[in-house]
Amino acid sequence: EGVGGMKELRDAIYSQLANGTALTAALGGTAIYHLHAPDGAALPYVVFGWQGGGNVNIDPNETSETVQFVRVYAATDAQAGTIDGLIKDRLHKQSPAVTGYSVVYCWREGDYETVETTAGSDIYTQGGFYRIRITK
Repeated sequence: EGVGGMKELRDAIYSQLANGTALTAALGGTAIYHLHAPDGAALPYVVFGWQGGGNVNIDPNETSETVQFVRVYAATDAQAGTIDGLIKDRLHKQSPAVTGYSVVYCWREGDYETVETTAGSDIYTQGGFYRIRITK
């Protein structure tokens, strides 16, 4: 059996980010993708996905705790940092609306940054790991 609420949580994270007007303005639209961006996606964009966790089996409720990796890819380090801050504003200590579940907590617990060179251009990545517990 898979992790309870995985699709619902994925939809909630997308909505929580896409409904952030400052974030979508900085992205130039809803450039928010699950697992990977499409080929040729213009910078900047956000990618998020499940990194670990699962059912906690501590009570009869359907409770799961997962870690989600949410990051921005951008053309400059400054742009990546600004957008990462906007992502944090939308998720850290917030309660995304997860259909059929209550959010116990949604906390940013770690940071991430790197730069890669692709086709002669630098791509800056900043983001964080968010621990999210949901229960029915």
